[in-house]
Amino acid sequence: MANRGLLGIRPYVGGKPKEEVQKKYHVSEPVKMNSNENPLGVSPAAVERASGILPMSNTYPESTNRELREQLAYKYGLDPENVIVGNGADEIIYYIAMSFINDGDEVIIPRITFPIYEIAFRMMRAEVVLSGMKGYTIDLDDILKHVTNCTKVIALCNPNNPTGHALGREAVHRFVEKVPEGLLILMDEAYMEFANPDEFPDTISLFREGRENLLIIRTLSKALGLAGFRVGYGMGHRGLVALMNRIKLPFNISIVSQHAALGALEDTMFLDKTLENTRKGRKMIERALEDMGVSYVKSSTNFILIETGRDAEAVTEELMKRGVIVRSARMYEMPTSIRVTIGTQEQNVRFIDAFREVMIA
Repeated sequence: MANRGLLGIRPYVGGKPKEEVQKKYHVSEPVKMNSNENPLGVSPAAVERASGILPMSNTYPESTNRELREQLAYKYGLDPENVIVGNGADEIIYYIAMSFINDGDEVIIPRITFPIYEIAFRMMRAEVVLSGMKGYTIDLDDILKHVTNCTKVIALCNPNNPTGHALGREAVHRFVEKVPEGLLILMDEAYMEFANPDEFPDTISLFREGRENLLIIRTLSKALGLAGFRVGYGMGHRGLVALMNRIKLPFNISIVSQHAALGALEDTMFLDKTLENTRKGRKMIERALEDMGVSYVKSSTNFILIETGRDAEAVTEELMKRGVIVRSARMYEMPTSIRVTIGTQEQNVRFIDAFREVMIA
């Protein structure tokens, strides 16, 4: 009875909520540093736009997300027909899988990366091929070695989740040029705002210059603080976008979320504050880890992957007892690593103090 593609899928497990930790460990005010959310909250411009449209919530939203697509297209120098908007970037990933995968098509995914790719493509009964890593870095050469006549999609997360490592501009541009034009490249750039803009790949320019097999995914959940509003978007050739629009849910983004997104996209002051807080917080935590002699991956995101040398589940448990919620990397097959979101200065201090206490215990 079941779709056979579902049988080999391990369900995605989200970050533990604050309420659960409060109840289990009797901690009054735990800090949530496990889901890469924006510690500064929501863009004030987004709140203003969302609040203004709330009285209209008895009506359906405009089904094509026209105004939001137009604003995104203008931002990147594209046409609105090049843009599709989803209920978070995850929805776009699912649309890609449903639009382009047939039974037995091969999809190449790095061994350590965001698990939603594997879930979405296995759902469509694809053959998932896991490519190798060079330590914590995605091995682009190994991906190319795995390309066959059956390969349909390559999924790349850059910067990568959960490692935080970003592939550089030259490496990615070279890689894209080597990928056959009939093979789709899913380029997930959910964390791109946090990376060094001087070194980060300009995939939009690659697309505009004629790489029509690129589908670029970005989100408003991270740097713009709209995780709870659920707004992500994809950019690509209008023919590919048109195919995805055939299956897109007609009212997939609420009227409130659409207006919040319009406000957030204009709020450059909030974005600048977020990026500055992230830069300072990253340095603060990195210095503390170095003082403790603890290894970590140099991050280009709003989180840091830390190698504890201990059982990650036990470390996260001890941290939760101290009111700090982080993410065990066991689900990413890194059983001794944890991932911590960069918080406010106060939150970072709480993490550092609690982590130091756990590590010397």
